[in-house]
Amino acid sequence: AAFVQMALCLAIYLTYPIMMFPVSDVLENLFLSDARKPPRSYCPSRTFRLIIVLMTATIAYTIPNFGKFLELVGASICTLLGFILPCMFHIKVFGRSGMKIWEYFLDICIMAFGVFFGALGTVEAVMKLMEDDEVVTEMSKEMLEL
Repeated sequence: AAFVQMALCLAIYLTYPIMMFPVSDVLENLFLSDARKPPRSYCPSRTFRLIIVLMTATIAYTIPNFGKFLELVGASICTLLGFILPCMFHIKVFGRSGMKIWEYFLDICIMAFGVFFGALGTVEAVMKLMEDDEVVTEMSKEMLEL
């Protein structure tokens, strides 16, 4: 169990820069870019990225049940982006007549798989969020009675 937790921590540590690169690149171009002047140093860019990292760390640390919120996002949005939309785009681009029957059937099966498990995961994540809120509310009532 400790090895798995260590591996997960290492994976998060190593993939965070990859996930944040597009975000920081877009924000830097939006706020720090001046097409008329070439960059003199990398200090503003590095400072800006440090601020982004500190903000995301603060958000993750201070928001209660942030992991459960991420479960909700992962179950709903990630299944949409990973399973449903690619198949829809494949069908839209090639059309039913431009695809073999097994390709069309496979796309439909993958979309059905994504919808089913995305809905299942979303319902479970919402139930976990509500369950924790009820426990916190009951604990608050008990503390007020003391």
